[in-house]
Amino acid sequence: MQKIKTISAAALTLVVAMSLNGCAIFPHCSPENCASDKQINAAVGEVFKEHPELGAPATLHIQTINGVVYLSGPVDSDFEVRRAEALARQVANVKDVQNNLYARSNGR
Repeated sequence: MQKIKTISAAALTLVVAMSLNGCAIFPHCSPENCASDKQINAAVGEVFKEHPELGAPATLHIQTINGVVYLSGPVDSDFEVRRAEALARQVANVKDVQNNLYARSNGR
């Protein structure tokens, strides 16, 4: 019985530790950059709306922190993964793009 409690406690500790690590995925923006990050985020969203081949804007997640744009979500092809990154890089004040988009398939 004691062994089961010890294993259960270890498993719970591991789950809690893993969930807290998820909070550290994105750094927080500095106070002077938060306003410009919101502007960059909005501008990237607007550019993506002009390109319907990238899919519905709601399926792509855009987050900007300290001028770095983080992209995630599904698109239809590898070409669209690269296209979205290129479009985001063209937006004013973007320092870098971390592209975590993925292709649903290799064709249509």
